[in-house]
Amino acid sequence: MELKKPPQGWTRRPVIMIVDDQSTNCHLLSEIARGFCPEAQVVAFEDPLRAVSHAGRHEIDLVLTDYRMPGMNGVMLIRTLRAMTHLKETPIICITAIDDLQVRYEALDVGANDYLSRPLDYRECAARCRNLLNMRRFQLATLEHAKLLEMKVAEVVGALEKKKMEMLARLAKVAEQRDTDTGAHISRIGRYSSLLARRLGCDESYCNILEMAAPLHDIGKVAIPDSILLARRALTPEEWVVMKSHTVIGHAMLAGGDTEHMLVAAEIARSHHEKFDGTGYPDGLRGKDIPLSARILAVVDVYDALTSRRPYKEPWSHEKARQYLLDQCGKQLDPELVHLFLADLQTIADISSISH
Repeated sequence: MELKKPPQGWTRRPVIMIVDDQSTNCHLLSEIARGFCPEAQVVAFEDPLRAVSHAGRHEIDLVLTDYRMPGMNGVMLIRTLRAMTHLKETPIICITAIDDLQVRYEALDVGANDYLSRPLDYRECAARCRNLLNMRRFQLATLEHAKLLEMKVAEVVGALEKKKMEMLARLAKVAEQRDTDTGAHISRIGRYSSLLARRLGCDESYCNILEMAAPLHDIGKVAIPDSILLARRALTPEEWVVMKSHTVIGHAMLAGGDTEHMLVAAEIARSHHEKFDGTGYPDGLRGKDIPLSARILAVVDVYDALTSRRPYKEPWSHEKARQYLLDQCGKQLDPELVHLFLADLQTIADISSISH
């Protein structure tokens, strides 16, 4: 990953705000500001309340404020500006004719970066302002650089997460093809799941995560012996215990990840055989105690299994599968999710046609 150096110049015109109830002082400070930073946009206010209103709506890079002003003194102004999120780090200089250390301390305590006394020394004022404005420039450059680095890191993490999910998806496909005649089931499961999540009103990020995580629901089947997984007979009680263990095995394979993709995949793997009435496994969860991702998966997995061809059965018609889902409302399946899923028949048909 190539790391660019922070930019050294302004990406926009710097803005200097001057607040002083005396017009002559505003004019003098404006001339000083334009002298040490000709490219700056200088805005001057004789009314501190108008200055506050302006500052609340604009970016400011340096503030020079008088202390003694009617209505709002310099300390009150500084405190008000510092309460604005976008001005928390903006350099502020308090200027006054009062030679009182207590006033100086008060101004510094509420957030002033520097303090100047009148009569002003032009060169000293210009130098201090220039230094603070340069500090602001580097501050903004550093923030911009940090954002670029954050974006780069997010890109790398996203790419690694995608590769990890792709690897796990291939393993899930291996598990799926052991007991079905096609691996397209897991592709349809992902699309059905994201479709249902969108209809429920979930945000787009979660829908995309669900589309990637849902296909991993049966990944634990890689650990189930063929003699049990491929049996074309009723399983013995002991074999059924082994078969049901694919949920906890899948959860163990996926748990411990530090990304939402892995967290969602792990909860689906564990809970997709839970039933809305509490008779499912492995934890006997009931109703909304079952994670949303697993409740979504349960609906779409049942529908796809019913409408798919298997070595031991012909595919059911959409209408027959639809009726079965309705019959299972409140029993195996979440009624709200069933009705939302069945409300978009055309999209269901489009997804259902994938390699059936």
